[in-house]
Amino acid sequence: MATKSKQHRKKQSLPPKPGGFDAFLADVRQRVAVTPPDEAGTKQFVNEISDRYAFVRPQEILTHPVRFLKQAAGEPPIRFGTQGFNRSLVDDDNPARHYTAFVFIGFWLPGLLAFAILWAWEILGFVRYRFKWSQPDVRSGYVGIRHGRAVRRNGAQVLPDLIAQDLAESKTDQKQA
Repeated sequence: MATKSKQHRKKQSLPPKPGGFDAFLADVRQRVAVTPPDEAGTKQFVNEISDRYAFVRPQEILTHPVRFLKQAAGEPPIRFGTQGFNRSLVDDDNPARHYTAFVFIGFWLPGLLAFAILWAWEILGFVRYRFKWSQPDVRSGYVGIRHGRAVRRNGAQVLPDLIAQDLAESKTDQKQA
């Protein structure tokens, strides 16, 4: 019975959206465009992108912590692929997931606690993935926390420019590809 349930969840996972970075940035821009420019709108925006791109659902942190952790490590409802993302931030087939999870962390938590969670998450991943360290995940987490702090201070409208500045594949990477 549990096997069928796991298979069913896998079937519901959507394939990555075509377009990688460009699709991610376009989706964020579209969501920002309809976000009210106030504190409540910004909070709702961060929670929405965290749910859609990273499967982070804060309402489950205290009520269903095991489910929360499984979802946070799993496949989110929307995936974008790796095309066009800065290679130094990519270690799996969905770099938007890890980045967005840490935008959420950076937005909601004080800086020191956010960075402690990043390191705890990466150390647990190191053990979980049989001692494979992911420096790209650490870098992506730092960028996400920094962007989350900026969104907290300035509103959702700053995020698309930050994403374009820090997550896009560099001209050098494009020439080498």
